[in-house]
Amino acid sequence: MTGTEHGVLPLLLDAAPAPLPILGAFVYRPERPYELCVDFLGDGTRLARWVFARDLLLDGEACATGDGDVRVWPGWAGSEPRVFLSFSNGVHGCVVSARAKDVRMLCRRLVELVPRGREHRYYDLDAELDALLTR
Repeated sequence: MTGTEHGVLPLLLDAAPAPLPILGAFVYRPERPYELCVDFLGDGTRLARWVFARDLLLDGEACATGDGDVRVWPGWAGSEPRVFLSFSNGVHGCVVSARAKDVRMLCRRLVELVPRGREHRYYDLDAELDALLTR
């Protein structure tokens, strides 16, 4: 299956004294099957962009994952199941959350485009390394 998946999810940005609503525009391209890009949008402006491993979102939907700049875990906000994403560049960071059902639907579409374990069929790592090393 080919194509690019675009999903815009309503997010809550953890901020004092109350969470702020923002949008997360997720983009997934099968030709780059290991990565997922998210643009954080507020008031029609891109606030930040992060690119991270697709598996972090796929795994973080069900259990805590990640130990670097991006961490993902399931949890609750009030009575609603949510998925939390923490981003840090070493100086600044933020935590956002999305409704668990929205993340589940996005993850389902990502796996329909490129099934887990078949990423290598869409991305030739050896060719990429050869191109880098012959320069």
